[in-house]
Amino acid sequence: MWKGVVGWPTGWRWRRRTGRGWFRRLLFAIPWLILLGLVAGTLLMAVLLDQHSRLFLLKLVLAAALTVLPAWIYLLFISSKGKRLYDEFVINLYRLNIDRLGNLPAPPQHTTYYGMWKEAHAQLKAVTNSETKDNLYRAKFEAVYGVEAVSTRGLIDSEQRWNLRDRTQTFAPILLATFLIGLGWALVVQPDSLRQYSLVPTFSGVPRMPYEAICFGFIGAYWFILQDIVRRYYRDDLKTDAYISAITRLVIVAVLVTTMGLVPIGTMQQQQLLAFIVGVFPQVGLEVIKGGIHVAFRRMVPTLRINHPLSSVDGLTIWDQARLLEEGIEDLENLATANLVDLLLSMRMPVARLVDWIDQAILLIQLPGPTQENEAYRHLQRLGIRTAT
Repeated sequence: MWKGVVGWPTGWRWRRRTGRGWFRRLLFAIPWLILLGLVAGTLLMAVLLDQHSRLFLLKLVLAAALTVLPAWIYLLFISSKGKRLYDEFVINLYRLNIDRLGNLPAPPQHTTYYGMWKEAHAQLKAVTNSETKDNLYRAKFEAVYGVEAVSTRGLIDSEQRWNLRDRTQTFAPILLATFLIGLGWALVVQPDSLRQYSLVPTFSGVPRMPYEAICFGFIGAYWFILQDIVRRYYRDDLKTDAYISAITRLVIVAVLVTTMGLVPIGTMQQQQLLAFIVGVFPQVGLEVIKGGIHVAFRRMVPTLRINHPLSSVDGLTIWDQARLLEEGIEDLENLATANLVDLLLSMRMPVARLVDWIDQAILLIQLPGPTQENEAYRHLQRLGIRTAT
C-alpha cells in the first residue's frame, strides 16, 4: 500500500510530462497542418473550378498572402530573436570605450571584458559604498527589447522577478498596418464576383479619387515596405516602429497621389507610373505638386531642398536614409551630432559603418554651400579624402 501511494505521484508526473510533450508537438504542428490544408484546398479548387472561378480564387489567395506576409515576418523574427542582441550591444560598448568600465553594464562572463568589468565595478562599489543595480545603457536596451532580452540579468537580480510579460512592444501597429495593406490589395485585385452587391447608396463622387493611380502608388509603397522589413529582419532590427513607418507611408502616398490628380501630367499610363515612383519616393510627389502651382504662388511655398542631404554620404542607401529619418536624422547636421550609443542600439548597424557615416558628415558640413555643387567637395573626392579623420 505504501509503495502504491509513493509510486502514484511519480507515474502521474511522468504522464503529465508526456502530455505536455504531445501538447507542444501539437502546437508546433498546427501551423503546418493549416498550411497543408490551404495548399491542398487551393490546388483542388483550381482543378475543379472553371476559368472565371480560378481567376477569382487566384486573386483572393494572392491578396491574402501578400497582406499577411509583413506581419508573418515579424512573428518569425520575435520567435527567433535571442539574447545575443544584448551581448552584441554590450560588447560594442566596450570596444568603443564609450564610458568607464565601472559605469558600463555587465558583459557576458565568457568574454575577456568580464574580468576587467568585475574589478572596476568592485572599485566603484568601494568608493560609493553602495551596490546599485541601475544602469543607463541597460535601461536603454530594456526600453527597446524588454527586460527578458538581458542575458546577464542573473548577475544583478538573483530573485529572477523579471519573468513578466514583455510589454515594451505592442502588436497594435502591426494589426493596423495589416489592415491597411489588406485594404490596398483589395483595391488592386478587385474581385469581379463581388461587384454586383451594393450596401450603401451612391455618393456624389467629389472629390474624384484616381483609383488606378492610387493602386499603383500602393504597389510602390508595398514594394518599399516589404524590402525594408526583409532587410531589417536580416539585420536584427525589426521592431514595431517599422510598421508605424509603413502606416505613415501608406497614408502619405494615398494623399499625395490623390492631390497629384489635380495636376495635368501626361497620359494615364504615365500618371500610373509616376504614382508607383511616388510610392517608393514620396518626396517626388511634393515636387510634382509644387511644380503644378502657378508661378505667382510658387514663391510662397517653402523650398524642400536640403543643402546637406543624407544622399551625399557614401554607402548610404535609400533604405538607410529611411531608417535614419525614423530616428529624427534628416540631414548631415543631424547625423554629425547624433548620439552614437542610441544609433547603435536602435538601428542595429555595424559600429564601423556608423562611425564612417558620422565621420563623413563631419567633413561634408564644413564645406560651404550645397555639397553636390561644391568644387572643394569634388576636389577632395579626386584626392581620395572622404572623412574628417
